[in-house]
Amino acid sequence: MEHLAVTPQEHANGSLSAETLERACSQVALNGFAVLENVIARDVIDRVHDDWLELANHLLEHDREKTAVDSRDFRKNRIRMDIPFRRPYIDAPFIANAFVVPIVERLLGEDCRLFYYSADAPMPGSDYQVVHADYRPFFPESDAVLPPAGLAVNFPLVDVTEGNGPMEAWPNSHRMPEKAFVAKEALQDAARYLTPARMLTPRGSVLIRDIRMWHRGTPNNSNHMRPNLALVYGRSWWDGAFLPQETLGITRAAYESLSERAKQLVRLEPVAD
Repeated sequence: MEHLAVTPQEHANGSLSAETLERACSQVALNGFAVLENVIARDVIDRVHDDWLELANHLLEHDREKTAVDSRDFRKNRIRMDIPFRRPYIDAPFIANAFVVPIVERLLGEDCRLFYYSADAPMPGSDYQVVHADYRPFFPESDAVLPPAGLAVNFPLVDVTEGNGPMEAWPNSHRMPEKAFVAKEALQDAARYLTPARMLTPRGSVLIRDIRMWHRGTPNNSNHMRPNLALVYGRSWWDGAFLPQETLGITRAAYESLSERAKQLVRLEPVAD
């Protein structure tokens, strides 16, 4: 699948061109995902990676339950941890990225919201996950194909290669009727006859995907964890209730440090004084 890239002129302007925006939105709408490279400077990503690695290693040693690793077969040698709502994770390049948010707004509406922020990381020795969608149907008995209710935005913190556990995704699988997301065994059977695409994304890029798209993690055969940040944006009326995070954990000080657009995105989240 073709990767798009933010051009030097778009960086200078601080926004995507109309053509790039349209192509990105079309890819998500038609294929279920789009990859946009050259979104964040690599030195910024490297600093965030170092911070995350320190945090993850501390949790693995002292509070392993918060990493969800080995909590069930689906999580064998795979970390899923809530991201603390603090810098550098809440800086503008992540929660209100000037190149990403316009794509999200076009597909979900300008009143969209952010309600989920975590990190996923296959560890060395991780195996294949079952094919799944990050979605529960709103109308499980229906033949209707609905517009997207949520988009996942993934920022890889290292280069994702064939060897360190890239995500496999099934293009067009998001365009299924609601009831197709109920029978998980049927989903597994159907996936065997279709060819997935591997999300080989360099650090500094972003993967934007419809949460209904079928995907799975693959084995990490490297000697290092392969983390990516995972944010989920939704339509204003949906709170992502089935996702494994109750709130973003926003403090008043953190909220006040946000840009106005970021504040708008988290406006429906509780803020602790």
